Amino acid sequence: MATQPDPALPGGTLLGDYVVVRKIGGGGFSLVYQARDAAGESVAIKEFLPAAVASRAPDSTRVEVGDPDSLRVFRHGMKCFFEEGRTLATIDHPNVVRVLNFFRANDTVYMVMRYERGKTLQQHIVAHAGQVREGFIRRVFAQLLNGLREVHTHKLLHLDIKPSNIYIRLDGSPV
Repeated sequence: MATQPDPALPGGTLLGDYVVVRKIGGGGFSLVYQARDAAGESVAIKEFLPAAVASRAPDSTRVEVGDPDSLRVFRHGMKCFFEEGRTLATIDHPNVVRVLNFFRANDTVYMVMRYERGKTLQQHIVAHAGQVREGFIRRVFAQLLNGLREVHTHKLLHLDIKPSNIYIRLDGSPV
């Protein structure tokens, strides 16, 4: 399937009980949006949209898959993404992203998470010109490893741990 320049949903798009504000991230398998819930609170919404097999339908919010082989891959991925959301929603740990909701819409699935203010570990490293203090590293990684242990006890694996996927909240705690 041809890759689109930016398949992100535009601001103002209604997703269930949420309104998309803007795209805030994404990778090969998903896009992440800042959105507002019915009470006006910010949330993050992760949309399952694997660029290798799916794309946004032209002039639509719908996700489409071209051929039958890709459709099988997409459906399996969608099932795994949904199950991951279901499992993560049961975890309440300060260093694991808090999943608030998950739902199907637009022929794909979405995971609603607590919106965290701060910056990625990658941004922190760049901002400190590679001079990250040992105390910071020890504190952050001890907390991250505690969170990772909690994820593993629920039989989940995080297969993409890297500085750009580690978020440092305004209070300095990682998630």
